[in-house]
Amino acid sequence: MWCNVTDSRWPYLVILCYMDGETPMIDSNEAIAYLSSGMLTTLPSKKKKKLAVLAWLAEHIPPEKRFSEREFNELLNKLHTFNDPATLRRELYDHCLIDRSPDGTEYWLAPDRPSLAELLAKYCRGASRETHSEQSPSETEANTAAYTDRDLADAADFRSKIHAEALKRIQRIHPDISSVIDRYSAEDYFQQHWDYPGAWYTIVAIPESAGSREALIDTIVRDTLARYYKS
Repeated sequence: MWCNVTDSRWPYLVILCYMDGETPMIDSNEAIAYLSSGMLTTLPSKKKKKLAVLAWLAEHIPPEKRFSEREFNELLNKLHTFNDPATLRRELYDHCLIDRSPDGTEYWLAPDRPSLAELLAKYCRGASRETHSEQSPSETEANTAAYTDRDLADAADFRSKIHAEALKRIQRIHPDISSVIDRYSAEDYFQQHWDYPGAWYTIVAIPESAGSREALIDTIVRDTLARYYKS
């Protein structure tokens, strides 16, 4: 059973209701929590919540219009606050909500894009643009999964953006500080999820124990200043 809910803070919200106990409900308050003043404030790491957010983003992309990469980034920047259009662009493409030219210079809303209900159904079946295996997950497999050079480069780039934001705040207090202290390594910026029945997939995200992006930046600021004052 599907319920369409209209909310001024969440222009496009589809809530999955419990049906025979098969699928967890996406709560409207949880979905709305990711928006502030009509803009997305974070990309949830939980798959079903992420899909709801991506569906909302897709609803704000003008149909039948082709964008250059710069134009598409500008559009996404008007819809989110955390300055990471590349990740949003990749997630929208990976979930078949947008299409792009072979050379990646043009983007447009996929005319046959799936609805949120279809996205959730695909997720439950493990279908996506990714290649999946039929093997069952294990904690050992997840913990020993090898990261590719591209994974590490993406994580390092994401981590450097967090550091840049933290350093900007730190230098307002002590302009002579030129680097930050981060208790998390680059590999901590990965999260692994099992896409059943499929395979482990890895996303670049805020370390789960850090809480939110804002909380992580605050921690880096505090740790860096504490080390500075001790030296």
